[in-house]
Amino acid sequence: MFFYQKLIDRSTLRQGFQIPVEYHYLLKGMPGGMPIHGETRNIKVIIDGVEYDAQLKNQGFDRNKYDGHAEVVQIRYNEGSGIVKRLREVFSSTWNYVESIKNLPENINRKFTIRIPEEYQEFLALSTTDLPNVFVADCITTAIKAEVKNEISKQSELDFETLEFREDKNASIKEITRLQKVRQLDRSIGDSLKQLYNYRCQMSGEQIGEPYGAMVVEAHHIIPFTESMNNDTSNIIILSPNYHRIIHKTKAEFDKERLAFIFPNGLIDKVRLNKHLF
Repeated sequence: MFFYQKLIDRSTLRQGFQIPVEYHYLLKGMPGGMPIHGETRNIKVIIDGVEYDAQLKNQGFDRNKYDGHAEVVQIRYNEGSGIVKRLREVFSSTWNYVESIKNLPENINRKFTIRIPEEYQEFLALSTTDLPNVFVADCITTAIKAEVKNEISKQSELDFETLEFREDKNASIKEITRLQKVRQLDRSIGDSLKQLYNYRCQMSGEQIGEPYGAMVVEAHHIIPFTESMNNDTSNIIILSPNYHRIIHKTKAEFDKERLAFIFPNGLIDKVRLNKHLF
């Protein structure tokens, strides 16, 4: 089951990354559950059929000192480990970019966050398996993004977001196309966010279809996926079907600073429910 997609940055290609607190509920539901406070587990991460060693760590910070602080859960590995070498090979576009910036004379002894331009952005999508402490990682590289973008360039954004995609469960791994894998991943990311909001529209706060026993919400890409190829959770908002179609009909723009849709007629509609857009 999919549970988190990480934007590749320098830290991911050196020692690991943190799992945002809003996705801890998915970790708790995996086989073996989430590590308790202060616990470190050895895990396996499978990339292209090859197993790599890593750790799933729930940091043991002093709860008396940091009263009320959320758990800090990370996937960690050593810089010289096999998984680091593999990630740097797969995500060579990002690695070459961040190292070129870090090694500029003015940045050698400077600590700062290197922001990845959209054209270089790549992602690692992690899924749990039926086995405790075993994860599968799908790598979404710039090459894969370019290939898929070419395939969907003639499709409308609304069709991409709302048309039902049926997975062929009988297809072998070799038969699954890049587009199919990206569609599967995109749907899984949207489904995890729908669960996060208990199938409520982030704009109205309503659980559409609740009186009829139906859960009806849709995942909308803030920057169109058919243009950006960005299905990171930071680019997705959960909407009711009606609101979703109004957004596409009016071409309303989303203001991330105000967390609001700006409509052509001047209306400003702010998000009511937010657990992941920051």
